[in-house]
Amino acid sequence: MMIKYLTLIALGLSMLACQSEQDQTMTEQAPQDNFQGQFEQQSPPQIEVSDDELETFVEISTVAQQVQMDAQSDMVAVVESEDLSVETYNMIAESRYMEQSDDQLDVTQEELDKFESASEQIAEMERELDQSVAQAVEQEGMSMDRFMEINVALQQDPALQQRIQQMMMETQMDQQQNNQQGF
Repeated sequence: MMIKYLTLIALGLSMLACQSEQDQTMTEQAPQDNFQGQFEQQSPPQIEVSDDELETFVEISTVAQQVQMDAQSDMVAVVESEDLSVETYNMIAESRYMEQSDDQLDVTQEELDKFESASEQIAEMERELDQSVAQAVEQEGMSMDRFMEINVALQQDPALQQRIQQMMMETQMDQQQNNQQGF
């Protein structure tokens, strides 16, 4: 379950990072208009997020994104160790998610068995990943509930998105200055 939230966080942060590198006038208009159109009937949760909390959230999200990328590599390795292609694994997983019958798939029983074996290993990896991320969040002084609350608000609140985007830009500039001073 946590992996889904991490994916949303990673995608959100990636989108914000990409926006900060592009022309502000072009990136703000269309995505926000489209985004706001999707949520016009729902008002975003109005929560107060201090700059310190937001900074901690960004730090945790960045670490979580890296952990998730590493875990995904490990998960691909598990699938491949079962002598199953990632494409076949994903096709079966999508079919199961859509509650379709395995009979509708163009796969062998052997591939289905390999899928089951890989899925069991991946489920265990996801549980360990969830625990690691929760522990990292707690170590940074934020509760998991608060982390998730900020994540939900970030997805729905354009003002909060702007704040985090600005914070990320400032962090990138600081890192570039530190790298230049190191040479």
